[in-house]
Amino acid sequence: MSTAAAPPPPTVGTGLTPRQLRLLMGGLMVGLFLSSTEQSVVATALPTMAGELGGANRIAWVVSAYLLTSTIVTPLYGKMSDLFGRRIVYQTAISVFLVGSVLCALSQTMTQLVASRAVQGLGGGGLMSLAFVIVGDVVSPRQRGRYIGVFTAIFTISAVTGPIWGGLLVDGAGWRWVFWAVLPIGVIALVVTNIGLRLPFATRTPIIDWLGIALLVVASTGLILVPVWGGDTYPWRSLPVIVAGAIGVVGTALFVLQERRAAEPIIPPRLFRDRNVALVFTMGFLLMASLMAVSTFLPFFLQVATGASATRSGLLLAPQSIGISIVAFAGGAIIAKTGRYKWALVLGPTLAIAGMLLLTGLSPDTGGPDLAPVLLLYGFGLGLIFPNLTLTVQNASAMTDLGIATSASNFFRSMGGAFGAAASGAVMASRLQSELSSRLGAERLAEVGGADGLIRTPRVVKDFPPDLREPVVAAVSDAVVGIIWRALPVMALVLVLALFTRPAPLRTSSAIGGEDAVSRKDCLTEGLPDGPAV
Repeated sequence: MSTAAAPPPPTVGTGLTPRQLRLLMGGLMVGLFLSSTEQSVVATALPTMAGELGGANRIAWVVSAYLLTSTIVTPLYGKMSDLFGRRIVYQTAISVFLVGSVLCALSQTMTQLVASRAVQGLGGGGLMSLAFVIVGDVVSPRQRGRYIGVFTAIFTISAVTGPIWGGLLVDGAGWRWVFWAVLPIGVIALVVTNIGLRLPFATRTPIIDWLGIALLVVASTGLILVPVWGGDTYPWRSLPVIVAGAIGVVGTALFVLQERRAAEPIIPPRLFRDRNVALVFTMGFLLMASLMAVSTFLPFFLQVATGASATRSGLLLAPQSIGISIVAFAGGAIIAKTGRYKWALVLGPTLAIAGMLLLTGLSPDTGGPDLAPVLLLYGFGLGLIFPNLTLTVQNASAMTDLGIATSASNFFRSMGGAFGAAASGAVMASRLQSELSSRLGAERLAEVGGADGLIRTPRVVKDFPPDLREPVVAAVSDAVVGIIWRALPVMALVLVLALFTRPAPLRTSSAIGGEDAVSRKDCLTEGLPDGPAV
């Protein structure tokens, strides 16, 4: 009697065969690249889009609409993936993203483009967070740092290269190809994940907290509209901003009350009872607030001080992304070998603080070669923090809460980034107005359009006569340094919170395979490509 061939040996620490793991990681990397690249490419193409479609006054909403919808749906994707499985939810995110991309490419007015970007954001919110969730399913926390480091590197590399090929598309085939070009990439991601994401997952009765979803959408919309509208679309003390803030606060209070009584809460209150999880959520918010305050205005400084284009200023900031990529990968390898990760949570903000202190030395004479080593150091710090925040929250969370815990972490980071960008923008406008007034006087200040006009058109400074250009560059330099000084205490607070994290042992098995795996009888098997479910 013939004997059935033995199945391929599983990959250590994952419960999957090498082929399954390659397919899975390939699909996730494609999806992550798709989401992260598109944002930087669109930013490059925005002026051309506004010029062709008209409605330049709505140009900020092309970015804000994506930010709004992608942030709101992030925790919803995590929760739905916990209830219904990763594959169907992740593929839904890809499909919605592609539909939004087609609508963007076909837009005939700025209003249509804004609405289409909102649809695109509904998909993009899932692409980013679910990639890290799925890694948490198949790779043990002990080995997870390697993969999260690679994903972090892909994200940062795509952010650097996006403006380059975005500019090539805009100057060549036209801005609509910014959106058409993502379709084949998205189709590849769908095909690969359809094979690689056939994984078993723990099931429970899918009770959906509809009221919680509604309250989360209302509260998140109100809170995000405050930094999106404030100081740009409306004055900070205007009625729309005040109403949006009030809706956000009241909606948040009602959401918390609903989650305490819901049978299957969208963001379970039990997550916050774990010290490490609560600390990571707070650290993520503060980290992004500090990062956005710095990264928003460094390109502005470079464009004013050196006359660099938006694309070239992005390239001058590449050392930061290189530093993130190198250290994220190397740090993940060290953690996989040692099983210790708290050192990274502490060393990361320490290096970032050192980099920020060096950045306070910016002056009108600072050029790319002077900035590169400082940004590299700053990137080293960020490369240790980002992946290990995700690792910490996943290691502390129950397997059944892996999706929502990871997505909630990304949600708080997005909120922190939105508020950090808004707060720094308000401070920058006020500080720059003051600096320009003291150096130029009211009459010459009007010639440059005031602080707001200068922030919107920084490249015009290179055409100013020397007696006007020099004080403007000095004013911008001092204003940007002032922003960095204000962001420093926020990063310092991240370091303080890191010291309070508990160095829990890293699990050596994952949800898919190993001693912590869910049992067969508790799994709904989607069918693995190389045989039966693990």
